[in-house]
Amino acid sequence: MAAAIVVAYGGSTWWTGSKVRSIYDTALDEMPKQTALVRVIERNYDRSFFGAVSTVTLEIGCAADAATAPAVAQAPAAKPAEGEEEPDEDKDEADSTPPKPLRLTFRDTIHHGPFAGGTLAAATIDSELVLDIKAQAEAEKFFGKAKPLTAFTKVNFDGSYAIDMAVAPVKVAEEGKGQFTWQGAQAHIEVNAPRTKARYDMTLPGLDFNYAAKGVQVKMGKITAKADMDSSAGWILVTGKTEGRLDTFEFSATKGLSGSVDADAPAGTHKPVKVLLQNIDLSGEATIKDGLYASEGTLKGQGKIGETSIDKFEMSSGARRIHAAGYRKLADAYLQSTALAGCGKSSSKATQAAMKALADQLAPDLKAMAKYSPEFGLDKMVVEIGGKRGEISYTAGMVGVTDEDLQAPGMALLMKRGVLKANAQLPVQWLEQIAATGAESGQTPPPEMVAGLVEQGEASGFVKRDGEHVTGQVEFSEGSLKVNGKPLNALGK
Repeated sequence: MAAAIVVAYGGSTWWTGSKVRSIYDTALDEMPKQTALVRVIERNYDRSFFGAVSTVTLEIGCAADAATAPAVAQAPAAKPAEGEEEPDEDKDEADSTPPKPLRLTFRDTIHHGPFAGGTLAAATIDSELVLDIKAQAEAEKFFGKAKPLTAFTKVNFDGSYAIDMAVAPVKVAEEGKGQFTWQGAQAHIEVNAPRTKARYDMTLPGLDFNYAAKGVQVKMGKITAKADMDSSAGWILVTGKTEGRLDTFEFSATKGLSGSVDADAPAGTHKPVKVLLQNIDLSGEATIKDGLYASEGTLKGQGKIGETSIDKFEMSSGARRIHAAGYRKLADAYLQSTALAGCGKSSSKATQAAMKALADQLAPDLKAMAKYSPEFGLDKMVVEIGGKRGEISYTAGMVGVTDEDLQAPGMALLMKRGVLKANAQLPVQWLEQIAATGAESGQTPPPEMVAGLVEQGEASGFVKRDGEHVTGQVEFSEGSLKVNGKPLNALGK
């Protein structure tokens, strides 16, 4: 009986070890397919009966040969016109040298189940960032003796897993100049077996930055965030809901935004600046229905700028009717293109040729997405101060595109089917306050002139007066521009 138990336990341990190895291999094989800026340089997996040690080195950034590796087939470079000088080949090549990429090595110490580290699981994994002697010395300047990054993972028998991750606090101080203190971060992440769904909770306790030499101070309170995400359609088309909250954000500049005491600086430059934001809530949701992707996000809170209290601010933006398959194709091409990722300076002929070739290649797909009437914009931005409310919004998109329209050049298509709508409603009192502030430095007319300027604008048709507010509407559609419902060329008549 004892022998049977030993054999059974040994068999399950070997099975869990094989399952964990398979998860690693699959994840690392897929990683380079996501973006050209992340590469697996080295991977080792030393397995024993009761566990394993995985060491992976990632390279993040432009590869050494990125400047000369074409993103797509390139067209021959155009010859210079008669009388023009031949471009300097050597200079172009020198300019296109990408910055040195960052290399990070992670070591995972894996304990095979079914009883891994005293826990009933397929495996448990302790992860850490591996630093060489030089890097360790640099890290200690920020993190002290603490490990910069650690994580503990529990792998379930069905292949799903949960990760508890922590980034150590940071403290850097330079006498006479300032200091930076960050209280670290913690996150809990749960991922299903196919790695198509994930949930996370994240907390950043806060930070404090004080640059005494320039009179600048930034304080950020606790940040919390959580999300339920579904990446079944690809990670670039993740759907689900996200929520976040920032308790407080404070910014002050006692010497003004210039941080200077230059006597020749413009008037008002040295005026102290102080901003306080509180109870900032963020929410977002993304969906895919009938092959069309939509997303929306809302940010709201309250605060104070100088001595002016902001009772409420709220901003909502979104995108609708984005053809998911077309968007994914464009996004994948963008992420896999070293040229579009900024690897190589724009003066490089190789970079310019790659960007043009890629743009030409993707142009038909981009135009085809217009058939689905895509739209994006700032749906609403509201600010309430002293009982007064101001609001602006805009949307841009394409409407009524036909197969025949798609034969036209991109700009012609945009002019014919593009739609832009913008609205604004502002209290007259705010305009007077802005004028009063600007008049101190001679940048705006005095506040007593605001009423007259509003009357002139209303008489010309550029704005409307609605009680205590000034309103304006702009619309571009079917190739024409209207302001407050009237064609632009009819205003002032």
